[in-house]
Amino acid sequence: MASVQKNNELCWIHIRDVYTFLYLGANPHEQKVGQNLKIDLSVQVPYRNTQDSLENVVDYSKIIERVQGYIQGLGRVSLLEYLAEELLNLIENEFQGVRAARIVLYKAFVPLSHFTGSVAIEVEREFAKKGT
Repeated sequence: MASVQKNNELCWIHIRDVYTFLYLGANPHEQKVGQNLKIDLSVQVPYRNTQDSLENVVDYSKIIERVQGYIQGLGRVSLLEYLAEELLNLIENEFQGVRAARIVLYKAFVPLSHFTGSVAIEVEREFAKKGT
């Protein structure tokens, strides 16, 4: 019988201020010029019994590389909601040790008159535990 991971044996790893370029937006001008996208990503992972070995944990550098590579491979994306869902799917499918993920995507350019702020979307998902 597989062991059940207790919530008190999990921690959050927070990865902040990851920037990448993307042709993002529903507006044709946004699709043409593109923009920098800021990403904050948190993953919930087990932290006990690591034996101080990278082989026994989820390597967050691999998650960063994979997320950046995935975004760079996209052509154009209209909706932040779509991108957020795709990133959650990617993490769930490719990183089995991750129990949950939270992503905040910040879009700095919004083509509205007199708007100088940014727009962000935040999504979170708990992942089904495989093999338990």
